[in-house]
Amino acid sequence: MKKILLLCMLALGIHSISGQKKAVDSIAYQSWKRVGTNKISYNGNWVSYKTVFQDAEKESAPETYIVNTKSGKKITFEKVGDANFVGTGDLIMYQENNVTYLHNLATGAKNVWKTTDYTQTIEGTNYLYYNHFQMGKDGNNSNKLVFFDLAKNDSIVINNIKSSKILRGQKIIFTQLNNNSIVLKYGDLKGPYKEIYKGSPANFGDFALNTNESEGTFTTKSDPSKDVDVLHYFNLKTNVQKEVLNFNSIKWEDQNYKFSRSAYPFTENTRFVYLDVRSASNQYPDNRIKKSDIDIWKWNEGAMERRLAKVRGEKASAKDPLYVYDLKEKKCIRISDNHYSNISHPDAVDYPKLFKFVNDKYTVEVDWTFTERNDLYAIDAATGKEQLVKEGIGSTPFWNPTGTFALFFDEKQEAWQSYKTDGSSTEFKNISTEIPYTLKDQEKDMGRTPVPYGIAGWLNNGNSVALYDKFDIWVFDLNGNIKPYSLTQEFGRKNNVVLRLYGSEFGGNLTGKTLTLRGFDTKTKAEGVYVLKNSKITVLASNPNYDIKIQAFAGNQSNYLFTKESASIFPDLWWANENFKTQKRITDINPQQSEYSWMKTKLLRWKNFDGTEGEGILYVPQNYDASKSYPVIVHFYEKHTHEMNHYPMPELSTSNINIPTFLSRGYLIFMPDVNYTYNSPGNSAYNAVVSGTQYLIDQKISEKGKIGIQGHSFGGYETSYIITKTPIYTCAIVGSGVSNFTSNYLNYRVNGISNMFKYEADQYRMKGSMYEYPNEYVDNSPIFNANKVTTPALIFHNDKDGAVPFDQGMGLFFALRRLGKEAWLVNYKTENHTLDRAANQKDWTQKMLQYFDFYLKGASRPDWM
Repeated sequence: MKKILLLCMLALGIHSISGQKKAVDSIAYQSWKRVGTNKISYNGNWVSYKTVFQDAEKESAPETYIVNTKSGKKITFEKVGDANFVGTGDLIMYQENNVTYLHNLATGAKNVWKTTDYTQTIEGTNYLYYNHFQMGKDGNNSNKLVFFDLAKNDSIVINNIKSSKILRGQKIIFTQLNNNSIVLKYGDLKGPYKEIYKGSPANFGDFALNTNESEGTFTTKSDPSKDVDVLHYFNLKTNVQKEVLNFNSIKWEDQNYKFSRSAYPFTENTRFVYLDVRSASNQYPDNRIKKSDIDIWKWNEGAMERRLAKVRGEKASAKDPLYVYDLKEKKCIRISDNHYSNISHPDAVDYPKLFKFVNDKYTVEVDWTFTERNDLYAIDAATGKEQLVKEGIGSTPFWNPTGTFALFFDEKQEAWQSYKTDGSSTEFKNISTEIPYTLKDQEKDMGRTPVPYGIAGWLNNGNSVALYDKFDIWVFDLNGNIKPYSLTQEFGRKNNVVLRLYGSEFGGNLTGKTLTLRGFDTKTKAEGVYVLKNSKITVLASNPNYDIKIQAFAGNQSNYLFTKESASIFPDLWWANENFKTQKRITDINPQQSEYSWMKTKLLRWKNFDGTEGEGILYVPQNYDASKSYPVIVHFYEKHTHEMNHYPMPELSTSNINIPTFLSRGYLIFMPDVNYTYNSPGNSAYNAVVSGTQYLIDQKISEKGKIGIQGHSFGGYETSYIITKTPIYTCAIVGSGVSNFTSNYLNYRVNGISNMFKYEADQYRMKGSMYEYPNEYVDNSPIFNANKVTTPALIFHNDKDGAVPFDQGMGLFFALRRLGKEAWLVNYKTENHTLDRAANQKDWTQKMLQYFDFYLKGASRPDWM
């Protein structure tokens, strides 16, 4: 019986040893890879990708991998740094040993692409094209445009090409030299081509096409020895072609400037031609700032020279005046002098109004606002008269596609406003107050100026705008004829899912489109894929345990390349069909993860000290035992729960702890979200972080004596503040943080910009200047309460820090030293806010491990301590 028991014990011991996972270390850092460039073919049958070592010191092989999404077959192209799918079938193009190949992945046929000319593709077609220029004798050079049809293995050649533009629908417009003439032609790529204009090459200027690709202009000369003098308009649909402007008829009186005689955009009903103005002589002086050992700073100077010298090396460029030619009245109008900071106009051919920004009154305040404010003027193109419509705005209005409306988010009224450019508007009017939800971004608690969730796109030829609220998309008729309605049927709010357009923050024309949306579940913190079609939202792919993110759409829109990602699931590439019913894993980049002690996440909720709900992420080992008490490192920076499913890579530390490294060594990592109250950033952090830490103790997840805290930059500041208020942490690492608001407020960054903006308009969240709130600036400064610190502090701060001056970390160290507190200061000389050099990253990674192991796990004290 004893022998049997002994054998069982030995077997269990062997199993325990063989099943033991490895700790994440420097070997692991060098083995982990990430997915590099990835693409999907037009038909969705093939995926290409590259891999890159996460360790920057380890060279990644120049290999491209190709996977068949149907069979799973994998092809490796060695020594191929880049490959591109071409056409709508199975072809891929790449260069190997300086030879370009067209490779049919389905058949294996591999042909040399013989031309050395730069080759491009016409998206969504089987055409490749290139220009071939050849020098000829006696200056008789030739240039031909070649289209190669991949499906038919045949070419279309247009000889004697001069200029061209490929259009939607496999059409082309081009100029061609034909004997002693130049011809402007238009038609299908393969012909026939319709002649728009024919004349002497010496008398032709240039041509341009409007964005609608159905109208355009070209210029000609009456005298080949002089400038172009006639602007012609043409319409490809109606075949209209007419002379619309003789440049010689423009009565130009400004001797300091001249206008360009180019192919200006034009429509059938264009009235105003906005002239491109250039100096008639050298009106643009050398604006480079001369190097000097003397700085002169002026109290009333806006963009101080020392800032310009550091940021751009030159003074602001001089502005040119603006001129418009009124075709109806046949007169040239100066609509603005050169006294403006910016001009904004619609991205349209013809528009009656534009905006001018003037910042004269606000240039000095940039030191503490960072965002430059402007007065906004509307300029009437017909008269040149301007009207002040907004004062002191910090953002720019948006134009609708046709230029008939401008939109602006008013920070004071916290509402979207519209301005009609047909002359009926004299001011911006609210449009977004008719829905029961705010369109102000409620999550943004940094900066005192409210910002909107944003514009999703336009409908009804730009007469309606789609705007985001917290969850959904709302449509507003800018003419006021239709009540606002939810494009997403309030699906997001009903299901606690934040819906946003996929692949773009600004969706353009949304009319009649099937929209693919990103959906973030605010309860589970997982991201999925949703589709809006025929006014109905469908959940395409969603799982509460991981994020699903589309990486690329197949050209035929019937297949997706996507990733699944969580703290324990590396974001490998997956393929899915149109409805996501069929899914296939494409890559397995880091199989070695199974050999290491890894992690999973838990979403924690508790009551903050102020009674609000707190949220945070707890990283625990995959074999987490809830009955055990673990050593914990509290690490935080603003909010993290939206990153709950982000995969943390094993890597050397540039400043913060590496989560996989510490998890594999028996630690838990706790990352609480911080919600801020103005004038109290330090106490806001205390409220969330310490209450969350107390929750860990109450739930017996950890215990006093086993909890450390670490933060960097703003998190470093908060860490130093927190340890002046509580002894709950056994040890702390303070990374590159501000310790004294009062001194840092009056300092400036290495780029020449004052630190004041960080307090009054940015992360430090103060209501105003130090002179308005002196007590609050002192109260939020850890340095003034250093005598209350009982937690040993390791301070990381480098002497070339360009974001937070070195004296902030040094000041905290000297304060603690003077008070007899345990403190260390690590300065990696010549390093910046974070570490760039690998040797320093290795050293700092090791020091953090040794420091926390000593205090939280009872390891021996390292020599450097």
